[in-house]
Amino acid sequence: MAGLFEKLMNESPSELQQRSFESLEWFKDNLRYVKLRPDQTLREGEIVTQLELGKMYMYFYDAKNKDTLPYWDRFPLVVPIRKYATGFLGINFHYIAPRYRVIFLEELYEYTNNKDYDDTTRLRLTYELLKGVSRLKYYKPCLKEYLYGHIRSQFSLVPPQYWEIVAMLPTQQFNVNANKVYADSRRKVI
Repeated sequence: MAGLFEKLMNESPSELQQRSFESLEWFKDNLRYVKLRPDQTLREGEIVTQLELGKMYMYFYDAKNKDTLPYWDRFPLVVPIRKYATGFLGINFHYIAPRYRVIFLEELYEYTNNKDYDDTTRLRLTYELLKGVSRLKYYKPCLKEYLYGHIRSQFSLVPPQYWEIVAMLPTQQFNVNANKVYADSRRKVI
């Protein structure tokens, strides 16, 4: 598959507009199903109760140590890379500015299990891989641990064909101004 930049550059303005419209429609349609009741039933595969490593999810979160953390995201956009009994380790794209999300996601596309970008597609990532590949440096501020007991909604699965657009949407819900988070993240990456 062509890189994200190349793909977007080759699309006509009407194709870009349609892609953005479809992604925003998907987001609006699915956001209403991310409820504060984890016992809700699944809705056509969009809301899931079990996470799969390497897929992308959105959900509501209430940080365990929110009173002592400098900031945290109430609505993470995460690709889990490791599971634990009590939670998981994942990449939350919201911790870097949108322009860097595109660069990072473009680099991560090299680690997909297939190039179909369908329901079977996932990122094959480990902490060791992220740490060992210098061009994946944007992982540093994004790597966060999430506890199952602090998740306040179901998981909404983001289909791979929408990853790049959903990653660009301003859905972060930090307890501080996002620009402060982005500035701190830039320092961690340099």
